[in-house]
Amino acid sequence: MTTAAVVSSFNPAEGLLDTCRAVREQVDVVVVVDDGSTKDVSGVLGQCRAAGYEVIELGTNRGIAHALNRGIERALAGGADHVLTLDQDTVLSDGYLRRMSEHLELARSLGLDRTILATSTINGEVAPFWHAEGGLTLAFEPIQSGMLLPREVLEHVGLFEEELFIDCVETEFYLRARAKGVHSLITPGTDIEHGFGSPTTWVPPRPLRLVLGSGRGGFTFTEDAPFRHYYIARNRAIMYARYWRTEPLWCMVSVAKDVLSRGRAMLFGTERMARTYLTVRGFWGAARGERGKVPGAVLRRAAVLSRSRS
Repeated sequence: MTTAAVVSSFNPAEGLLDTCRAVREQVDVVVVVDDGSTKDVSGVLGQCRAAGYEVIELGTNRGIAHALNRGIERALAGGADHVLTLDQDTVLSDGYLRRMSEHLELARSLGLDRTILATSTINGEVAPFWHAEGGLTLAFEPIQSGMLLPREVLEHVGLFEEELFIDCVETEFYLRARAKGVHSLITPGTDIEHGFGSPTTWVPPRPLRLVLGSGRGGFTFTEDAPFRHYYIARNRAIMYARYWRTEPLWCMVSVAKDVLSRGRAMLFGTERMARTYLTVRGFWGAARGERGKVPGAVLRRAAVLSRSRS
C-alpha cells in the first residue's frame, strides 16, 4: 500500500525534524503543512525541504483541521492509498506502520472493510478503548496524531470539520465515521510519544497538608494552555448537541473525563480565573453558534484575568 504522512505544524521547533525522520522510514511520502506560523520558522521548514519532505505553507492560521485537510488532499492527489496524520511533536515507535498494515488486513479478512486505525499506547500508557467488533478492540475517541485513514474511509466519511478550528477535530470525525458504519480499531503493539500540555504542581494550604500528612507536599498534573478551554468547551458542547441521542454512552464518559481534567485545572492549575472564564465563554459560544477562531475580545478579556490573582 502507498502511505503518506501528513504532519501539521505551527511555530515548530527542531522537534518537527525528529517527527519527520521517525515516520519517513515507514511511509512513502511526508507532507508537512505549516498552519500560518507567527514566528520565523524558515530554518526548520527549509531543513524539511532539504530532507525531501513536501512542505505546504499556509498564509494564515486557520486551525489544525484546515491544515490537515490541505495535506490530505495533496496526499490523495498524489495517489496515496492511506494517510497517516501526525502532530509536530509526535514520534512513532519502530514498526508502527507495519503493524497497522497487518491489522488492517486482519480487519478486512474479518469483514470490517472500512476502518480507522489508532495507536494502542500513548507515551507507554494504554489508549482509551471499549468493546470489541469481530474480536478486534475498538478505540474510544482516538487521538488524531498517529491515526491511519484509508482512502476509502476519507471518500466515505469526508474530511475534518474546519469550523471547529482546533480541539475535538478528531472527535467529530470519529463520531461521524461511527454514524456511517466505520469502526475505529486499536492496533496492538503500536506506541507514540506525544506531548500533552504542561506539568504544574498544586500545593495544598498548610492546614490541609497537616490533614493529609507531612509527606503530602502537593501533586503534579498536566494542564492545557488556557485558551484551549474555550475551544474544548465550545466544541464538546457542539458534539453533545449532535450526538447525545445516538451516542449517549460516549457523551456521559466524555463529560466525566472533562469535568476531571478541565475542572482540576480550573480549581488547582495556573491562571484559574482565565480558565474558568474561557470555559464558560466556550459553552456560551456554542449556544450562540460561534465557529472558527476564538474571538479576539475573548482572548483580551482572558489576558486581563490572567494578570489578576488566580
